[in-house]
Amino acid sequence: MKVLRLLATAALLMGAGCVAGQRTASMELSKLVPSQRRAPIMEQPEGRLIGNMVASYGGYTRNWLYGLMDVSTDGGMGRIVEGTDGCIYIYNLPTGLNAGSWVKAERAEGDTIIIRRQQIDQRTGSGQTYDYYLTRVVWEWTNQATGEGKFVEAQGDQDMRLLYHDGVLESTEENIDPFTEGHYALGAVYTTDNKTFTWEGATNWNLRYEELTDTPLTLPEGAVTETMTVDYNPDSPQATQTKVAFVGNEVYINLFEANTYIRGTIDGDKLRFKSGQYLGSYYDTYQLFFVAERFRKVTDETTGEEVEIPDILDELVFDYNAQDRSFQTQDALVINAGRNSTRLYLQALKAPRFYFFDEVPATPADPKITNYNATLSQYGYNALQFTISPTDVDGGYIVPDKLSWRAFIDDYPFLFTPDDYEGLTESMAEIPYGFTDPQSDIYLSFYTIYFQPVKNVGLQTIYRGAGEERRSNIVYYDIKTSQIYTQPDPETGVGEIENDGMVNGQPVKAQYYDLSGRSVPEGTRGLLIKRVTKADGSVRNVKVIGK
Repeated sequence: MKVLRLLATAALLMGAGCVAGQRTASMELSKLVPSQRRAPIMEQPEGRLIGNMVASYGGYTRNWLYGLMDVSTDGGMGRIVEGTDGCIYIYNLPTGLNAGSWVKAERAEGDTIIIRRQQIDQRTGSGQTYDYYLTRVVWEWTNQATGEGKFVEAQGDQDMRLLYHDGVLESTEENIDPFTEGHYALGAVYTTDNKTFTWEGATNWNLRYEELTDTPLTLPEGAVTETMTVDYNPDSPQATQTKVAFVGNEVYINLFEANTYIRGTIDGDKLRFKSGQYLGSYYDTYQLFFVAERFRKVTDETTGEEVEIPDILDELVFDYNAQDRSFQTQDALVINAGRNSTRLYLQALKAPRFYFFDEVPATPADPKITNYNATLSQYGYNALQFTISPTDVDGGYIVPDKLSWRAFIDDYPFLFTPDDYEGLTESMAEIPYGFTDPQSDIYLSFYTIYFQPVKNVGLQTIYRGAGEERRSNIVYYDIKTSQIYTQPDPETGVGEIENDGMVNGQPVKAQYYDLSGRSVPEGTRGLLIKRVTKADGSVRNVKVIGK
């Protein structure tokens, strides 16, 4: 009889409607009756959709690279359906899991709605099937002195309660602060056997969803856009270009990452942009806003290191030059998730300067090596990680389409060939800025190496602008010491071979050989070895590309 009562209760649960005041059994039964588990709701339920909501919440999510991350925001993207069946359906909870499913909530007394423990996703990997559930989780300290802990699935009552009224969803007092005893959060757990459930790392608490009535700004009819250059982040210079429209005393800037406009007003020699302008949603995850911020430096009490803290301003004020229509500020233009929180932002342009660009010859900035992955024995390749900015040595903008880079291995220029890099159809000695091969061996920020270099790996940028070719220093990573150092370009820097056969006033002799060691005349096409013999008898071999 006990088994019959259990099955009857499970059947009641599966058929339960969402009538106000109705109370059904806990989804804890899903552990005991796996055949009655409800599949994730992936299709949008029937009913009234509130499709553009701004969501604020506290949150954690697990990132494979950075570990557990705080993703609390007041600019999340939310959706709710008031179902024709009387239920309330909430999209994508918890937000960090990105399951893309709808969570079903039943109406209870007053404005209370109840979310039962329910399956929200199913994924496969490593030959296993992972079932994900939304459930009630509580914080458990592992070392309170150091602030270490984790969320675990609550025992006993696993129902999650929220309030819903007139299109507004918000937490009750029961789950506002999950780090305090007696409170809880909405979290994801997963299982492979329906017996052991592990916290996935995605958790939300202190939720509030409300409809967003703002709309992204559009240009006035007849407005003409012009291309302006933007320099920003002077501590680590970067530059780009974007569209700007001048309409009377108003200025419209296209924020390239958000792909929408903000509007400012010219006020004498100032240009003012009101903070908080809505920019639209980002991958159905965040609601983006333009936020004016001022970064101030403070000392972290824990580490003793100097860090930057952003403060939100009412407006971003530029100094405006009416003669050339350029403008700049020392504060920051931020594309932010939310109007008031500084936790999450898509992009921050510190001290941006907008101006009309005139191309001139320029020496490109040195590339920056960020890491060298020596993983040949483990993965079959090594990799050099780096960043290249389309800026000159002074931080000014240069045209990305005229920028390229070349790799160096053991002091020699490296030739990428189809034999080693299957994604290539021809050999490449120079890689255009932004190029990616189909196999992703050569990327904007790294290249792979399918053998073991002995001494070093390096990088150099080349810019051909305004009719001149100029090269950066060569930046090397020393494999043995892990030190990063620079050397002048052997072709155009110190030691350049002049037309009269002199180097720094000393006579030299240059001979050229192909890779098989045969002597070839200067100007032979292809990858060559140039042997330079100086007046003191010293010899230096340099790999060059003959043109």
